[in-house]
Order: sequence, then C-alpha cells, then structure tokens
Amino acid sequence: MNANIPDDIDKKILSALARDGRTPHVEIAAECGITRQTVASRIRRMEKDGIIKGYRAVVEMEKIGLSSFFILFLKLDVTDQATIKNFIDTLKDDPHVIMDVSVTGEWDAMLLLAFKDVREYESYISRIRLNMGPMLKDSKSHVVLNFYKSPEDWVPFEK
Repeated sequence: MNANIPDDIDKKILSALARDGRTPHVEIAAECGITRQTVASRIRRMEKDGIIKGYRAVVEMEKIGLSSFFILFLKLDVTDQATIKNFIDTLKDDPHVIMDVSVTGEWDAMLLLAFKDVREYESYISRIRLNMGPMLKDSKSHVVLNFYKSPEDWVPFEK
C-alpha cells in the first residue's frame, strides 16, 4: 500500500469523517470492520500525509445574517504576477468571498460571495470596480437562487 494513496479502508474512513467529522472512532471501526485503534492510527497517518487537512464547523449562513449570494465572474487586464498574487491574497482575506477560483474560457476568475442583502452587494461591487480600476476589464454577476449541493456537502468515495 502506498502511504499517500488511500486504500478502501481509508476511503471508508474519509467518507465517514466527511459526513460528520465528530463521528466516534468506534462507529467508524464498526462500519469498516477494523479496530478503533486502527481507525485512530489511519486518521493520524492521513493527517500527517496531508490527506486530511483539518476539521471545521459548517456554519448556517442565513442564521448569521447572510442571505444573499452571488457568483461574480471577473475578466482581468493584468499580466504582472506580483499584482495577480496581491489580488488573490486580497480575495482570500475578504469575508464576503466564500470561494474564489481561476477558470478557463472567457473569464479569469469566479467568486462565490455572501452578503446580508442586495444593497450590500451593490456597494461591494462598486468598491471592487473603483479599487481595481483598469485592472478590471469586465465583470458579470449572477444571483444564486438555491444551493442544492455545496463543497461542505461533498462526501468522497460514496456511490
């Protein structure tokens, strides 16, 4: 077994933890047909190998006042790597940005954003346009109507 590639038991453990990171080792052991100690050692190994990066609480956004979500596509007019890195770092620190990714095709970046309402988003997008100046070639927004599945709902290796 390659230490960096999960085997079938590791995959079952990862699926159980993805469904609920608080699942007791004894429950995972029963599901996998191994001992609690084996589960614990496999989890430690996967943490050490970087397969398991961490554990987080899943926050219900509407309960903390965030009920308006937007997808924002950005087209940038910049080739300077330092400027691009600075822009990406700014996005990482922005509390409205849930997810930011570079994409292929017509747009350079896609952001998933959260706000309390549409007015807050309007103010935000105006500031983005002002702060980015000529670096922002174009933008396109979409309102998110519903989330059916999100990254925190993803469970690896389940059929």
